[in-house]
Amino acid sequence: LPKSHCELNPIEVYWGRVKYQFREIPKKTFQDAKDAVFKNLDACPVDVIRRFINQSFRWMGAYQLKLTGKAAEWAVRKQKTHCSVLTSAMMHLDAICPSTT
Repeated sequence: LPKSHCELNPIEVYWGRVKYQFREIPKKTFQDAKDAVFKNLDACPVDVIRRFINQSFRWMGAYQLKLTGKAAEWAVRKQKTHCSVLTSAMMHLDAICPSTT
């Protein structure tokens, strides 16, 4: 994996979620901030982490099929309930934007 690549590395999505939740908690002292960090690190359920991992696999599948940009994003979002980008989705994508090669 490329270093810190947010689409392919599930830890980046996890950190983004933790940082978002951290910003939502009011903190008046440094100790409050430390407590909020540990609370948010432990608050992410395992099923959410699994979803982050599955999303990373869908991005990898889209890139292996040579999709880029908006096409890869569409395929990943469309195939949210599947483990990878399906052939039927690729056929639909080919119908929408025919390849120039």
